Amino acid sequence: MTIRARLTFWYAGILIASLLVMGVGTYREIHEQMMRHANHSTIERALGETGEMIFQAGLPAVVLGLLGGWWLTRRSLLPVSKLTDAIKKIHEHNLREPLPRANNGDELDQLAKVFNEMLARLDDSFNRIREFTLHASHELKTPLTVLC
Repeated sequence: MTIRARLTFWYAGILIASLLVMGVGTYREIHEQMMRHANHSTIERALGETGEMIFQAGLPAVVLGLLGGWWLTRRSLLPVSKLTDAIKKIHEHNLREPLPRANNGDELDQLAKVFNEMLARLDDSFNRIREFTLHASHELKTPLTVLC
């Protein structure tokens, strides 16, 4: 399961639980007040209307909250997806191309900076290996040429 899905499910659970707590609390409070000031038929009618209002207000709130949470999670994790796509394209021939950075100092920007520094070190290491191989092969060719 992706981080995006986990965050959305946690957000949805918290949202629904908080709306249930608010709805039950409101319903009980209205029930107590009605018990003090009205007769039995008025109480039942008022409680039914209150339950309908809570349901009519709560259901759209849950739907809007879920859609808003999904959108917010998607938008906040978009830089992670972009960074992942850029990292997937890295290979030994493009180590000098830096990863895109937002330059806003957040955690992902710092991660991209560290990755760029690591890529620079890898590029330097690959260049040293190439130079060593080139020099070693040249040094070995000279004695072999003399022997033949």
